[in-house]
Amino acid sequence: MNTTIRKGKTLFYGHQMFTYGLARSGHFTLKEADALEVYGKTLSGLADQSLLPENEEEQVFVEQLSQTGECSLYATKLWKKYLKVIDKQKVCHSFSKSSGRTFHDNGNEYSFSE
Repeated sequence: MNTTIRKGKTLFYGHQMFTYGLARSGHFTLKEADALEVYGKTLSGLADQSLLPENEEEQVFVEQLSQTGECSLYATKLWKKYLKVIDKQKVCHSFSKSSGRTFHDNGNEYSFSE
């Protein structure tokens, strides 16, 4: 990623849902995962305002995070994609054990037979 945004002091491993890492999650390309690992701490700090922007590109990143339209900065697009992935609610489909009973229609009466 060709940027003037400063690199994080340590690698960014992401949310706890990425137990095998960002690259193996299936949500990001290798390029995106590498960029998140290197710049993720800084992007996270800028997003939650624990870090102040030090240059123009970081200021643009902070401004574009609050916008809902199209972003011109790659870092903003990537961070919004990351937030979308971790905010996505997972739907759990499970199988239920059947009681083995079948439903029969006998005229107006409904009965279960085994």
